[in-house]
Amino acid sequence: MLEREFVIDAYNEELEFFHHLDDECAQSICENTLEIPSGYIKSIECYDDAFKVSLTKSRSYYREDWYVNLQRLDYVS
Repeated sequence: MLEREFVIDAYNEELEFFHHLDDECAQSICENTLEIPSGYIKSIECYDDAFKVSLTKSRSYYREDWYVNLQRLDYVS
């Protein structure tokens, strides 16, 4: 089964992360760096050193480049 929730290590050197991780920063990382279309983001939860993004339930993105790339990143679990 394909995943709909991903935990992203916000302190990975591949991400352009600044001072404090908040919802706005995590949203920006999702849309700009990870290239997740905003319409597919259901929710974002921030933690001390990571954040979790939950995707909407849809089968249409399973073959999209951004989804395939998201699953291959070493700082995403």
